[in-house]
Amino acid sequence: WGMSEELRTEEEQVEAIKNWWNENGKSLIVTVVVVLSGYFGWNGYQDHLRTQGEAASNVYQQLVNKATKPNSEQTEADKTELESLAAQLKTEFPGSLYAQFGGLYLAKFAIDANNFEGAAAELQGLVDAAEKGPVTYIAQVRLARVLIQLEKFDEALALVNTTPDASFTAQYEEVKGDALFAKGEATKALTAYQKARSAATALGINTQALQRKIDDLAGVSVVNADA
Repeated sequence: WGMSEELRTEEEQVEAIKNWWNENGKSLIVTVVVVLSGYFGWNGYQDHLRTQGEAASNVYQQLVNKATKPNSEQTEADKTELESLAAQLKTEFPGSLYAQFGGLYLAKFAIDANNFEGAAAELQGLVDAAEKGPVTYIAQVRLARVLIQLEKFDEALALVNTTPDASFTAQYEEVKGDALFAKGEATKALTAYQKARSAATALGINTQALQRKIDDLAGVSVVNADA
């Protein structure tokens, strides 16, 4: 996470969050599949997608196949095609789960291009969707991360203050911790990270990154207590 011992100013804290996001915040594909398969059950997840129709499925499969190619190997033509496929899902299959996935991918591509305002707009559209579910919950937590990038910490906190489903506790509490940390509220951030770790452990999710955050903040707390 790269958090230095000093972290004397809010600027340093914000920069630490940004560095962590750049290193860890873009693994969208795996997160979506893991969370949704856990939420629906794998067979239910597959069935849910299948009901959206073969045409949408074909476009989505093209998108996934191309998106799994490492960023470093993607040409500008690849990126343009990816955005086109994601936009096609949104425009041709409105109201479907595939359209929601298209929105998530468009937000990811905007993040990759450091276009956080564009990503926020895309994610806000998903968060505002009438039908709530796993994808909108993912969009909500990712919107909070983007708002941290934009230094809108209170808006980010409002999005993750309440967890919509127990299976999302780890993600929501971790982002809550990130926002609190960026605001300089280290003690509250540590509590949120500890809650996130407990939830992640219960779900069998890797907690290595969370543990680093906890260890770093615990060290800062000890120094402050001794001061």
